[in-house]
Amino acid sequence: MTTAPTDSITPVTWKSRIEAAAHALGKTPIEVEEGLKTLGFEEHMAGLELLSDEEVFLFGDLRKVFGDDDGIPIGRIRLAMKFLRGNKKKETTELDPEILTLKEKFGVKIKMENVDPSELLPYYHPEKPNHPVTLSLRKRFGNQAIIIFKPESKEVAVEETANYIADLAQGFPEQETVEVDGMLVRLYSVGKIPNQLINEDPLFPGQPLKRERSVVNRVNWDGINEEVRKFCRIIAIRGDIDTDDRFAVKSLIKTVSHAQTAMQELRDLFPEADLEYRERKEKDNLPKLRLTLEEANGNANNNPFAIKNRQY
Repeated sequence: MTTAPTDSITPVTWKSRIEAAAHALGKTPIEVEEGLKTLGFEEHMAGLELLSDEEVFLFGDLRKVFGDDDGIPIGRIRLAMKFLRGNKKKETTELDPEILTLKEKFGVKIKMENVDPSELLPYYHPEKPNHPVTLSLRKRFGNQAIIIFKPESKEVAVEETANYIADLAQGFPEQETVEVDGMLVRLYSVGKIPNQLINEDPLFPGQPLKRERSVVNRVNWDGINEEVRKFCRIIAIRGDIDTDDRFAVKSLIKTVSHAQTAMQELRDLFPEADLEYRERKEKDNLPKLRLTLEEANGNANNNPFAIKNRQY
């Protein structure tokens, strides 16, 4: 009989899981590891991930190894199984006060898909794509435009959206725009936000940066400040650099990656562009380098050949 490991209640590592299971089974850790090995579970072969997978690591298999011949009580085998699988991380949404409110209202075993959309809308946050409410609404409505926002705002018009969804359920036709507070507004699909701004590629007008990387040539602009990016746009539109020349682009990115000296180096290398930059700055006419998500998607859809996906 082994002694109980100090972390047997919440085994995390391979070693602690083995030790906890060994204590439950009355075996040594070596015996438990050998038993698991006969099932194909070894630490160096993604052991932790496999043990945590309920579809791969089955109770019946563990029972065959330690229960049939050794006569270990089934309760202890179940306890060992629990230790070997480790603690499952609870989804952060379980602690979300809004989800707790819904659970209190509809029951602990609430299924979002069974809740009327009008009840979910007050807890809908379009900027949280993985929130349970967002996922539930997207599952029901897909890309159908059903969300209404208040005019000139990113706040969901809950009552108007609920009424619109109810009208659709009664057979009324879909609309592209509706009136809210006396003003006409567009409808959006779940997860979309009106006038959602994203960063524009400094070298390719109309193309977005995705997680700060160019969708055209995969150049990473992360850490390069806005002032430098705007200077690079002026260089590009002036034709001072051939954006199809990978060596020229690499050299430019290497220059602007030095945050402290980037702007001065650009001014030294491109004096004409520097003059234009300063003149445009005085007139508050520098490139914005911001796109709405709709504009970015529209550019890609309307001119799919514009993106050559250059691999620099």
